[in-house]
Amino acid sequence: MRCNEIQERFVDLLYQEQGTPSASPELLAHVRSCPGCQKELAEFKELQATLKVWHDEPPLRPVRVPREESSASRFRVPFWRVVRYAAVAALVTLAFLGLSNAQVTWDKNGFAFRTSLFAPAAPPDNSPTREEMKTYIERAMAAYDNYNFQMMQRVLDTVDQERAIDYRSITRQIKENRSKN
Repeated sequence: MRCNEIQERFVDLLYQEQGTPSASPELLAHVRSCPGCQKELAEFKELQATLKVWHDEPPLRPVRVPREESSASRFRVPFWRVVRYAAVAALVTLAFLGLSNAQVTWDKNGFAFRTSLFAPAAPPDNSPTREEMKTYIERAMAAYDNYNFQMMQRVLDTVDQERAIDYRSITRQIKENRSKN
């Protein structure tokens, strides 16, 4: 037999477990007589012994395995994100309409929309003034700033927690390495 045929049957020699075929006498005879195959088999046995004592470390963060998704659900945007973008778009639209002196009317003649660079001579009684609109926008922006501050605080807390976990892990590894030496 040639060496490459023998090396394909090294599994018979490496795993002598119940249910696996035992190594044939010609396989054993070739390995005893061929130094190249002896060296290759020794390397495999060393690798097998290393793999038996190897232990995987737990992940530092939870590992999320991606699920197979259908093409329709792949493009679905989370509801809260849509609501947040819609709120920002509405805020920008209202700010533009307020700052451009927009006038919207609906009467028996139909719908009318008009903007002007200068404020009208007498604003309608039921529409907010420029100062009121500015106040509304400032309140909305302040609420959004508070939300951003809370989100940044959560990010900082998460980073601190992960840093503490990493520190404990590194300390544990150093102690284990010192005890081995």
